Amino acid sequence: MIKKDKNIFNAINKYLTKKGHELYFSIYLSNYNGNEIYIRFDYVSKLTVYKIVWVDLKFFDIKHIEDYINVQTVTKFLALAIVEKLKKKDVPNRYEYNEDIIGDRVEILTYYNNHEYIFDRFLPLDLEFLIDPLALVFSYLPRSMEVFLHEIFGKFDHLEDVYNYAKPVKFNLLKGDASKIFKPQIIERGQKYYEEGRVHFLEKIGNSYFAIVEGTESYVVIINQVDDSHIRFWCSCKYNTFCKHLYAVLLAIRNKKFNNFYKLKYVGKEQSILEKITSYNYYLCMGHDEEHLLIVTIDGVIFPVKTIKNNKCLFEVVEDDDDLSLSKYIKDMQQE
Repeated sequence: MIKKDKNIFNAINKYLTKKGHELYFSIYLSNYNGNEIYIRFDYVSKLTVYKIVWVDLKFFDIKHIEDYINVQTVTKFLALAIVEKLKKKDVPNRYEYNEDIIGDRVEILTYYNNHEYIFDRFLPLDLEFLIDPLALVFSYLPRSMEVFLHEIFGKFDHLEDVYNYAKPVKFNLLKGDASKIFKPQIIERGQKYYEEGRVHFLEKIGNSYFAIVEGTESYVVIINQVDDSHIRFWCSCKYNTFCKHLYAVLLAIRNKKFNNFYKLKYVGKEQSILEKITSYNYYLCMGHDEEHLLIVTIDGVIFPVKTIKNNKCLFEVVEDDDDLSLSKYIKDMQQE
């Protein structure tokens, strides 16, 4: 992670000062979704214009600064409105650090009154006056950067759960208080799913747990141990938040209710599409339908594949259940 006190920031600021830029407002996205972005709202007195300057610090050469500086002129009417808003607000410095969050830090400096606002991931509600300046600045940036702005405004849009769900969360998988990340009604529903035996498969592979939970359809759950303290939860259901399927799997893990997936090895001569989407030497399989083996990919997709091609079986069973169910299915398919 690039620190604000490193030479690279001084070099950029010195370069722009020589170009006649006066810094009014700056934003630094520090390891925000893995990105390092430095943004400035400047006034150029010689031209009497306001400009937005931004630099992608992950793709930057300090020896050729001019090749990496991006500049956009701001409509004067909008710029002046933002300037007046910033001048009228005198909110004290604010530092809000969330130890549960990896990265996603925002550092904002206003140079009218030398105030600094630092927070992790979401703009605090009491800093509402920064909404307009941020919205203006991002409107002049590439559209791909809008995702940062939407996430920064997460508390105002009531979408914190949606954004937090996609990120690692500080949580002890075996002993952590689940009520801190799962809502009460989700805990109740997930408990019921677990008690009904809806977690059909559960296996730990490397640092990740893979599971299948049966609901209105089959859902893939992946729980990844990012580091000693942080977990990333993911479910293929449509809710994009900490759902009942995840909680049911959490209970199954804590109660050691493991049930390994079937394992398949591809034995066809040609490279299959599956070999292009997985790095494992075998494929996880949750069973079959009438004509297909149901492969579970490492990114959580249930992928149906033909068992037989040109009268040849494409897969060999590496791991089966006690009844050899999958081996019998493949044998029957070969005899048809």
